[in-house]
Amino acid sequence: MAKKSIWQIICAVFLAVLSVLSVAPLEHVGANDSSRWMQRLEDDRLIAELSIPGSHDSGATHSIADVAGKCQSLSIAAQLHAGVRFLDIRLQNKQDSLVLVHSFVDQRLSFASALDGMATFIRENPTEFLLMSIKEDADEVDATVSFSDAVKAALSAHSDVVCLDTSLPQTMGQARGKIYIISRYWDQTVGVPAYSGWRDSTSFEIGDFYVQDHYSLESVEEKKADIAACFEKSASKQYTLVLNFASCYLTNAFPPLYAGTPAREINPWLIQTVSQVQGGLGVVIVDFVTTELARAIYGRNFV
Repeated sequence: MAKKSIWQIICAVFLAVLSVLSVAPLEHVGANDSSRWMQRLEDDRLIAELSIPGSHDSGATHSIADVAGKCQSLSIAAQLHAGVRFLDIRLQNKQDSLVLVHSFVDQRLSFASALDGMATFIRENPTEFLLMSIKEDADEVDATVSFSDAVKAALSAHSDVVCLDTSLPQTMGQARGKIYIISRYWDQTVGVPAYSGWRDSTSFEIGDFYVQDHYSLESVEEKKADIAACFEKSASKQYTLVLNFASCYLTNAFPPLYAGTPAREINPWLIQTVSQVQGGLGVVIVDFVTTELARAIYGRNFV
């Protein structure tokens, strides 16, 4: 009788452990996996009401003398796995090859390579979607093909996942499994047009978007006020998309205090602040994004 009881206890424990192990991976994918956080959103969820992490100058991981040019520590691939779903891609047409730059700083990455990674991510995670802003950030060098034609050619290599529509889908169900283009370059030929009407270092409406991109400031407190005011715009539900840039540099020093300095104060403040904001945050676009910050932003979709 004692032996039977011991075996009954062992079997019960084994079945309990097996049950936990069989459920745990599903819980992990649903609640904790930043690579697939959109999987938890219902198909009828409106994109305009979402809270989406984004990165400013997404490919800018290199700088000049560690002073100017660098805006991110994570690679684009790492950002996607951290939960980022808006990428700010700055390009130069150099001898008919598109390369990522931040102004005059070469980021040592081709657009083709970056795009390959994005497309692979979406194919492997079809519950997600990406927004990609494309801007010509430096004059062409020895190019015989126009910037817009070069962009079209690069995107055509991934036509199964790249959407060239001139407007964004409204719901998660319509958006899943695609990369959507926001075109911030002259002679834009694909995606949502956002070149004409984009203003410099201020807040503005462009089409049915609202953009806060006040980046040249004297203090971090100014930027915090801009970000908070933009959260109110998102909560108003007036716009198809709200782009809230948390990136900036400070002009009250020489040389100016570039991305890293204000980000060290703004990013912890954001993690605390977003937990208190009511409604969707829109797209929050940051320098030096981390998994913790991305999770704080997209986590607002589940409260």
